[in-house]
Amino acid sequence: MTLVAAKLYISQPAVSQAIKELEKELQVSLVDRKNKMALTDAGEVYFEYVKRILNLYDESYSFLQDIARLEKGRIKLGASTTIGIYILPDIIGQFIKQFDGIDVALAIENTKHITDKVLECAIDFAFVEGVVNEPDIVIEEFCIDELTIIVPPDHILAQAGIIDAQDLLKEKIIMRESGSGTREIFENVLTAHHVQYSIALELGNTEAIKNAVAAGMGLSCVSERCIKKELTAGSLVKVKLDGIEFIRRLNLIYHRDKDIIPLFCKFIDFARNTINNYK
Repeated sequence: MTLVAAKLYISQPAVSQAIKELEKELQVSLVDRKNKMALTDAGEVYFEYVKRILNLYDESYSFLQDIARLEKGRIKLGASTTIGIYILPDIIGQFIKQFDGIDVALAIENTKHITDKVLECAIDFAFVEGVVNEPDIVIEEFCIDELTIIVPPDHILAQAGIIDAQDLLKEKIIMRESGSGTREIFENVLTAHHVQYSIALELGNTEAIKNAVAAGMGLSCVSERCIKKELTAGSLVKVKLDGIEFIRRLNLIYHRDKDIIPLFCKFIDFARNTINNYK
């Protein structure tokens, strides 16, 4: 008792009183006061649990220190299609090479579905290309993206470079489904310029759209970030509408009540600092 009191910098009666209060709470005797304060059977059992609790505390403290030093952690990340497929994979790959104790889970869906996941707090934060109008979501600009019209190389418009908006009336347009950020920007820009158009075919992902355009099924409008390989290979050609640009913001979104911890800030800053490599 004397040694314990000295180690804890409290009085010996305080140690004795603490043990009595603990025994009263547990409704068992923990020490045999007639046998030099030896532990009873109940005391031995309790002591084993206490050691496990203290070990867990030490383990949790160590783990949390690793998180604070960005040596461990997990990020549940969301992204709409263009960003999730064509931008984030390289960024995530570089990030986990530098911080190999961090796990990153990436969900890719259209902007509407990703926004719903943010509202449900099913993901920590997300990068989207579509317009988000939710009062509970914070929106910050991530980067700028440009969309372009694409046609197959043997298309009559392929050699023009710049085409008139009225040419769209004569063409079959292939676009993503409603709720897609790319489609929303395309439609909003054309409507703002009073351009008439008609969607002939909806496809669920950009790769399918590129293949359909290359096969001569129609033209489309996609992010320039999505067609680097096809432009190099010559399987697709990009053309511009005269006087019309499809410029959009790619945004970072998160729930207004979400605690953006240092780990999340580190990834966001890392992504912002490397995004220029993917223009």
